[in-house]
Amino acid sequence: MSKSLIKLLDNALLPAALMLVSKFIGILLSIQIFNISWVVQQTPNNIFSFQTVLSSQDAITVTSYSDMLMFCVLALGFTINILRAVFLHKSHVSLDLLTRLAHKNLLNLIKSSYEIYHSAFIWLVFMWIAALMILNNTFSQAIFPWVGIVALLTSTLLTVIFFQDVYKELEYLRQHPGKYLNKYS
Repeated sequence: MSKSLIKLLDNALLPAALMLVSKFIGILLSIQIFNISWVVQQTPNNIFSFQTVLSSQDAITVTSYSDMLMFCVLALGFTINILRAVFLHKSHVSLDLLTRLAHKNLLNLIKSSYEIYHSAFIWLVFMWIAALMILNNTFSQAIFPWVGIVALLTSTLLTVIFFQDVYKELEYLRQHPGKYLNKYS
């Protein structure tokens, strides 16, 4: 397997796990916070022999808030990657920040384009997968409409910010063409 594919798969484990865990935590928190009664019922002739039973309004509430928590976790992870790209990128880290990190023995926070953009791309994909799932739930009226609007606007805004940083990096590459030769690892 190629180095890039392995790096992408490695970077995908954390957002995938956080996506699932935050959804289930969101379900449990929503049920607990809103004091929603639910029952587990056994259903015959089904692959999953148990299912939960909620009223339709309670299901909308639980789905809305669990989707929102899942999206917030993924958007936060992507935001952290954007901040790393803007402030802790080898190509344009400030000398003042470099000095402060060196004094605190945190120089390992500074990453190359290869590391930053592989990780950020994976988080971007997972954030948009969550946003599209939320939009699908919004259009099928399974969640509150405001959740879909917030997810769409946040995803769009964070994507624009990320691509502005990528554009700045490409412009920097054009101005300094020999600087990145053989420095991708």
